[in-house]
Amino acid sequence: MKKITDRIGEYFSDDINKYRFGAIVLFILVITALAWQSDDAYHAYAMSKNLVDGYGFVYNIGERASASSCPLFTLIVAFGYLLFRNMFLVSLLICVIFSTCAFAILVNTFCKSKYQVCTAFIITIFCSSFISYTTAGLENCLLFLLAALFLKKYFETDTYKTGDLLYMAILISLIAMTRMDAVLMFVPAVVYLYLAKRNRVSFIKCCFIAALGLLPFILWEIFSLFYYGFFVPNTAFVKLGTNIPKSEYFYRGFQYLFTTLICDPLVIVIPVATALIALLIKKAKYIYVIAGIVLYFAYIIYIGGDFMLGRHFTVMFFMAMISYFEIYNKELESNTFVSKKRNLITFMKIVTILSIIATIVSAPVVNQFKYGGYFSSPISDERATYFQWTSLFNNAISYVRTGDMCITDAWNDYGVQEFREQGYKSGIFENVPGVTKYYNNDMYLNDYYALGDPFLSKLPAVLEPNWRIGHMHREAPYGYADTIVYSDGEENEIHNESIRKYYDVIQLITRGDLFDKDRIQAIIDINLGKYDYLIDEYQSTLDENNRQLPEE
Repeated sequence: MKKITDRIGEYFSDDINKYRFGAIVLFILVITALAWQSDDAYHAYAMSKNLVDGYGFVYNIGERASASSCPLFTLIVAFGYLLFRNMFLVSLLICVIFSTCAFAILVNTFCKSKYQVCTAFIITIFCSSFISYTTAGLENCLLFLLAALFLKKYFETDTYKTGDLLYMAILISLIAMTRMDAVLMFVPAVVYLYLAKRNRVSFIKCCFIAALGLLPFILWEIFSLFYYGFFVPNTAFVKLGTNIPKSEYFYRGFQYLFTTLICDPLVIVIPVATALIALLIKKAKYIYVIAGIVLYFAYIIYIGGDFMLGRHFTVMFFMAMISYFEIYNKELESNTFVSKKRNLITFMKIVTILSIIATIVSAPVVNQFKYGGYFSSPISDERATYFQWTSLFNNAISYVRTGDMCITDAWNDYGVQEFREQGYKSGIFENVPGVTKYYNNDMYLNDYYALGDPFLSKLPAVLEPNWRIGHMHREAPYGYADTIVYSDGEENEIHNESIRKYYDVIQLITRGDLFDKDRIQAIIDINLGKYDYLIDEYQSTLDENNRQLPEE
């Protein structure tokens, strides 16, 4: 106990640590006061709950399909739920812990002065998107922490030993398990440290270390293929396997960038400004980190962005913050760049101040960017939309006043209760929000966005005038709704012969006995594309917007 007391006293004996501690406490207070939950988080929470309740790591009980693009975070939430059995509070607690640890690494490791601590705090607090997704219940908070841990080790030295390489490979594995495409942000840095800066470690040994570090992700992929039948979650098919022209995705991607820049300038400007400074410094170590940010930036444009304002830019923003302070302390404070120092520092200060002013000025604009705002944008400020129902503050007030939480009022149930009262146990609806699914988890529920539907997600999406990325509507083949409602998916009532056969294959994979030889063969065949011709034959019966023609 005395050693702990001595360490605490030693820590606070330094004035800068008092600032660091104060910034961390204030950060906790701010994100807790603004804590909320995204509706999308509850799709994954349904999986967490099912796992703890003994129904498997599935979205709908009895059907092996994953509606979570962040399996590691979903598993962590499941563990928290196992201990405390209050999904709302335990998920918020996990988010606050991960986000706070990430911020603590930023200020304790990379901020070397009181000024820098204050600057880091102000920039993060004024970045609306970053603060929004510290507690949204999505994977961002865990990615903040893993990115901070990776960059802490990456910037620690100029050459890397065996232990360093293994540690960072494990982090990459965990990042891939958190969100597979997030690895793109770290690929250039990994190439740099494994190929250029390994310290007396042979290339063959490097490959072995990488394989060992990636083992958790490799094992997860093997499990995913065996259990679900696919390497990627169902959400990947929903968002990318649509048959919507690529030009439409690029348009949505630039729309996402433009909308985010208007509503939350800091989340875009800080990475761009840091990239420019890194290029002027001309050191490979910084350029490779920036290259990862640029690569992911391009990827976000390529996939059409997102419907959640700023969400996919937040990890890049946080990595850029860490990189900026590292560059400032290692390069701009040294005598090497005296001639450039003042100009670069002045540039960054001006950019930061202008971005904060722009953020304040743009606040009224943000309110217009709920769904259908300026430019008919399908991008929304999710926290502004859901805060009244899913925030910690409003739910606490509601519980004190009425004894019930208000989160269940976040969405209309779209006819789910009516179905329940009529005695149905299964249904496919126009829309099944995450909150609705979670609080009716004993029912088999899916919608035409197919987030948790392993069959509909493989079909071409309908091309609508103002479609939202992640919300691409699929038309259910004639007879599919009857199959779900009247037989819980057991009796195939689909009319089209080709897609009827495809449904039988999906049923075998997602509902058949795990070790059935026919199921294993079906998994191999579907991943090799041997059933694609069935979807092609079905699509040939649709119109140019992938809508079904009237039956004769």
